[in-house]
Amino acid sequence: MAVKKEAQSQPAKAELTGRPEYTREELLAGAETLFAVKPEVVTGALFGSAKETYSIEEMERLIRQFQQRKVQR
Repeated sequence: MAVKKEAQSQPAKAELTGRPEYTREELLAGAETLFAVKPEVVTGALFGSAKETYSIEEMERLIRQFQQRKVQR
């Protein structure tokens, strides 16, 4: 019973910021609709990140950063 009370006292991060967060799979599935890019671009933007959920605003920022990176030879 103590566990249930503790879980209720600490709101989720999405509730604190007011922005819903989505999994990598959800963002990949909606890449063309949400961000007007191919799913491969979302995959590239997420490369190297260990985080599992992202807000739409955060994902847009990551995509923009990925698209502006210089290509290494």
